[in-house]
Amino acid sequence: MSWPRGSRLSRTGRSLAEHDAVEFIHGFDLDQLPATTARRLRLLILDLFAVANAGRPAPATLIAADTAGDLFAGTTATAWLDDRPLSPAGAAFANGVLANVLDLDDGHSLTKGHPGAAVIPAAAAVAEHARSSGREFLGAVAVGYEVAVRAAIAQHDRSPEYHGTGSWGAVGAAAATARLLGLSADQTAVALGIAEYHAPLSLIMRSVAAPAMTKDGIGWGAHVGVTSAFLAQRGFTATAGRFGATSITDWGTRWHLDELYLKPYPCCRWAQPAVAAAAAARATVAPDLIRRVRVTTFEAAAALAAAPPTDTEQAQYSLRWPVACLLARGRFTVADVLGGYDDPATRRILDAIDVTVSPVMTAAFPARRLASLRIELTDGSVTEVGPFEAHGEGDDPHWDELALSKARTLLSPEPNWPRAVRRLGVHTLLDELLSADG
Repeated sequence: MSWPRGSRLSRTGRSLAEHDAVEFIHGFDLDQLPATTARRLRLLILDLFAVANAGRPAPATLIAADTAGDLFAGTTATAWLDDRPLSPAGAAFANGVLANVLDLDDGHSLTKGHPGAAVIPAAAAVAEHARSSGREFLGAVAVGYEVAVRAAIAQHDRSPEYHGTGSWGAVGAAAATARLLGLSADQTAVALGIAEYHAPLSLIMRSVAAPAMTKDGIGWGAHVGVTSAFLAQRGFTATAGRFGATSITDWGTRWHLDELYLKPYPCCRWAQPAVAAAAAARATVAPDLIRRVRVTTFEAAAALAAAPPTDTEQAQYSLRWPVACLLARGRFTVADVLGGYDDPATRRILDAIDVTVSPVMTAAFPARRLASLRIELTDGSVTEVGPFEAHGEGDDPHWDELALSKARTLLSPEPNWPRAVRRLGVHTLLDELLSADG
């Protein structure tokens, strides 16, 4: 791998791992990606903007944009919701909230979180501010993903608590920002340290137990990452980050981009294996005949909210609601997560659902997320399906097809690209993806 002159850190006072991470951030070139990985990067960006487009009606979206307008005003970046001018940190915050507002954005199994929703809004905001090219934006997003996933895995290795995306997504956002701003090697290392130190803890199991707009802390993670790089550029200092103390040696040889999953449904990934099982069962089961449904899954999924939802966050962090919708309505779409919570047919099935924890499925988590269904009908017959894994895992042979069909659905009838996308010229690349392969 060839590094630009001047990018190499002095090893004095810096760990070898930190040195290698910074060299990757500034030395990476898009041409180093295998062709399939480069295509996946573009599809991930397409997926994120499609998801953000679908999330415009969610209440948290407007709250975040209005708050960013009041507190983080500026003129060099924009909100994806309505193109209002914001500062780069303000746009990263507002657009980070929008990106995850439906819980429909990409994820990585070993991170148990959503790197794209933190990295892409941060990179887009700073690329707007810096008037970067579309290629520079793509390079920053790729770097941000690779750093964010490694930061998450390192954090999970050293911490027993489950921290949400904002806690490590901030490090990926800082990496993308440092690259776009052209920070020195030492400034970049400091930016990573500031981001890790200031990132929100985002104790996600609290959102699982009592869902609210705080969710994964993604908006704040994106905001912290951007702000950290700007602080480092001005000379703000930081203690050595614990991410830099890890022994990561696979920069440029392993592409975590290839491992990202896509979500077919707007709900927690933990619920999606059960939703996939419900979709399979719905083909042969009449909803009016359903008497009882037993979902068998892993322990974390069983912890998802059990009560009938009254708002979209509760619907997203539920296992029973999406399964009930799929069985009662034959679908679980954005409309189903934004409303319709009082539908009698769906509520009847929701009340009939029990959840059982499987030790075997629990042992397989988080590398694999599995669920099966047992449905008892009023005529005494029983239908069993599964175990199922959610569609869209990184090794799913239909990954590209899912990305394109999902984007076409969420962008229908035609794309409404935010000003940031048009300013970067990325919309032409995304349009080409949408128009290809039918």
